[in-house]
Amino acid sequence: MTQKSSATSSSDNPEQPQQAPEQSVAKPARPGKPAKNLYEPYDTPMIFWRAIRGMAHLIFALILNVRVVGRQHVPKEGAFILASNHLSWVDVPLLPAYLKRKVVYMAKEEVFHSKVGWLVRFMGAFPVKRGEADRQSLRAADQQLKAGKVFIIFPEGTRSKIHKLGKAHAGLGMIALRSGVPVVPVAIWGSEHALKKFRPHVTISFGEPITLTPKGKKLTREDIEDATDQVMRRIASMMPPEYRGVYGEEASGVEAHVKTEEAPETLQ
Repeated sequence: MTQKSSATSSSDNPEQPQQAPEQSVAKPARPGKPAKNLYEPYDTPMIFWRAIRGMAHLIFALILNVRVVGRQHVPKEGAFILASNHLSWVDVPLLPAYLKRKVVYMAKEEVFHSKVGWLVRFMGAFPVKRGEADRQSLRAADQQLKAGKVFIIFPEGTRSKIHKLGKAHAGLGMIALRSGVPVVPVAIWGSEHALKKFRPHVTISFGEPITLTPKGKKLTREDIEDATDQVMRRIASMMPPEYRGVYGEEASGVEAHVKTEEAPETLQ
């Protein structure tokens, strides 16, 4: 039976072409309101950033016993990259909590479509498509560094389930070489025990900044891979041997470049 409606149906007018099935499309922005560009991190006002950082620092002080080493190596101004290993989900909020400056960082694309997507953007994140060369994400990183921001990257791309360093992706080397900014290696260990033990000991170790340069005038894949491995070897050299993973043997001859004294547990 043909369904009737107040409007003329396609069956009433055989010459009228039938409409194609409706396809799922992105919702347009509200009139007068521009569409959100997720690749442009939200510039959180400093007063809110400090408040969030203070709360995060307090929470971590309650659940973790954090030791910070080499904080004097973190530049106080100018753009730079913080490249860290990744043992636990807690590494992502933990690292900014012990920094004085605001940061931007990559987060997996799926997070931005979840209930906490707004919070991730508020904290300075922009999306990256894992498992592929996300050119848009790389361009976003370049733009943030040109603007003088501090960019955090976890070169392994995901948490290490075996709690050892895994092979890093080449994105770190590409971003560092194209931007020309220094890279501060960061080694975190003990965070894999977060919420599994009562106040486990966690160490955050900052190494001396590394300036990476290509061998020739033209950037090559070999340059990118060598730059990435150079940073990862430095990170491995700053960690206890049992955490060094695939960079264990390579790190044995690399000087850590980290002073041994601990930084005071205060918000500097």
